[in-house]
Amino acid sequence: MREFVVYSAKGSTSPDFTTKDLPGSGGRMDLIARCVISALWLSKDIRKESKITFSLNGPTEGPVAMEFSGRNLQRVTPDERNIALWIKKSLGRMDAREEWRKVHEGIRVSKKTFEDIIRSKQSKDLYILKENGCDIRNMEIDDKPVFVLGDHIGLPEEKNGFVQSLGGSKISLGPESYFTTHSITITHNEMDRQSIT
Repeated sequence: MREFVVYSAKGSTSPDFTTKDLPGSGGRMDLIARCVISALWLSKDIRKESKITFSLNGPTEGPVAMEFSGRNLQRVTPDERNIALWIKKSLGRMDAREEWRKVHEGIRVSKKTFEDIIRSKQSKDLYILKENGCDIRNMEIDDKPVFVLGDHIGLPEEKNGFVQSLGGSKISLGPESYFTTHSITITHNEMDRQSIT
């Protein structure tokens, strides 16, 4: 299982955002939707051994954790509006009393913080995607990696430090800074080339 954890400083934690203007409302929910597509879909198939978890920290109910799992996902299509509708529906079913609430096959939501998410994965190998990290092509990646990255604003230094305090290593995809969605795709490509699933 490959996992991605994306920290979103402004991602909406309320279902009030509009799906008619994803870039302009709700903290770049278009980016969140595209990350789901990059993490879980191939051209004509879904990645069953991939999972993506978001830490949404924007207005107004934050923080919120949301997870999409390729292994269980059903009847969700890889387009921004469809995924945004599922995100909206998931946020509308939030219950602070539950650890995780299943919203749909392969989609669940909770009131966990970024730190809660990372702590739950600390038994696995944690990798922070950073330009100044070790080149991914020079590393042997464990077969159950968790890749941590930020949205268009980036991963705050305190969050980066927290992941490192739990054993996270910084790795680089190359000399340039890539979009979050591209970083997920490139990471998959590197792992596919190593035949690690």
